[in-house]
Amino acid sequence: MPVLTAKDFKNDQEVRWCPGCGDHAVLAAIQRTMPKVSEALNYEKERYVVVSGIGCSSRLPYYMDTYGFHSIHGRATAISTGIKVANPRLTVWQACGDGDALAIGGNHFIHAIRRNIDINVILFNNQIYGLTKGQYSPTSKLGAITKTSPYGTIEQPFNPGSLVLVS
Repeated sequence: MPVLTAKDFKNDQEVRWCPGCGDHAVLAAIQRTMPKVSEALNYEKERYVVVSGIGCSSRLPYYMDTYGFHSIHGRATAISTGIKVANPRLTVWQACGDGDALAIGGNHFIHAIRRNIDINVILFNNQIYGLTKGQYSPTSKLGAITKTSPYGTIEQPFNPGSLVLVS
């Protein structure tokens, strides 16, 4: 099996995230990680599937040279678990934002964890709905002033790590 490099997981698409956005660093880290996973587990490139929902983070499959699936809002986890159950040999990587995974897709996220389905969830937690320019999300800090909370949020934010542990 040929040795894979980060370049093997990059495609020719122009990355359209805003300059300075942290999503660029996440993309680069994933592209550097996949060859290491391939080497450690003896995976060929054809075993990788990247799934996403809606939001800035969900552009990730467009920038990966793997199989990909851009699903609808809040359903990335449902699609990811379906792919993994249908073909357990695949290594499924899910890119989702805090709103996509913890708001509309919250129950899918919780139940995938509870069922211990072997998927890799990369949660882009920027504590705001970035693509729609500033509504608060399930992880926005208490009191955060946003377009949809001009007097500050009144809800305690989700802690994704704690949510995973208790699920």
